[in-house]
Amino acid sequence: MPRPKKRRQQTLQPAIVYQCKDCANSYDWHSKALDGHLILCRCKYKQQGGRYCIFLKDPQCEHFIKRSAGQEG
Repeated sequence: MPRPKKRRQQTLQPAIVYQCKDCANSYDWHSKALDGHLILCRCKYKQQGGRYCIFLKDPQCEHFIKRSAGQEG
């Protein structure tokens, strides 16, 4: 008689809603793409304290703070 298969429990992952471009910690937006929008920034919590650039489209991290409406890179 075949054994019934065990059901795997699905782990709940937090939904990634925001990106680095939505964070108040991102600064020094630079490097325009071919269509004119900016693609790189710096963050004091990533890449050795802001020494290296990160993409504005990277997912939010644990240090995320929502950027206010009138504030931009």
